[in-house]
Amino acid sequence: MTEPLLEIESLDVGYGEGVVVQGLSLSIGVGGSLALLGRNGAGKSTLMLGIAGHLAPRKGRIRFAGKDITTMPPHLRCRMGIGWVPQGREVFAPLTVEENLRIAATLGAWTIDRVYELFPKLKERRDNFGNQLSGGEQQMLAIGRALVTNPRLLLLDEPLEGLAPVVAQDVARCIAEITQGESMAVVLIEQHATFALGLTQHAIIIERGLLLRSGASGAITADRDALEQYVGIRKPVRAA
Repeated sequence: MTEPLLEIESLDVGYGEGVVVQGLSLSIGVGGSLALLGRNGAGKSTLMLGIAGHLAPRKGRIRFAGKDITTMPPHLRCRMGIGWVPQGREVFAPLTVEENLRIAATLGAWTIDRVYELFPKLKERRDNFGNQLSGGEQQMLAIGRALVTNPRLLLLDEPLEGLAPVVAQDVARCIAEITQGESMAVVLIEQHATFALGLTQHAIIIERGLLLRSGASGAITADRDALEQYVGIRKPVRAA
């Protein structure tokens, strides 16, 4: 059996003295895709921060590509191949689009020119500063900045949050292209559950930091009761 790319065992993680995610275990194979579902405050972003290395686990273990990274700092996880698109985008406001990409770029299939092909609007705005971009353009830049690190695992935290419907459709199309056309693994947090399930192979539902349900995305899509109770169903965003 092939060893998982990402393996999490009995993980506890939180803030200060509070534990948010409790005893959570999951694994993702090379090229796999996973949707993290749950209502606001369920612990999804906390889990992703733990994977990216921005929160230290209280208990449990995280392995990536066969190596224990439980105590590894974020910049070393990035070098190992974990790319992160944080909630809120967090682009470098004083840098131009081009500089935001260059500061993160490594050798690999994902080049700055390839990001510009995926997001033509970024090429048009390449000399604009991060704080001169619209919300949608900042989200494109955040995704592009993660891609040029040439990750083996891409973490996407609420990539459609706060975007106008027409912009959300454009970003959704690009995310669909990434997830369907690459060998990298993807973990996606998205309140638009139908969209997230349509892009991923597997999904889990989290409630109050606990894993309630896991399985194939198709099976969870069919479980309307669980989606309504623990996720809430929004109108789907189409990757037009």
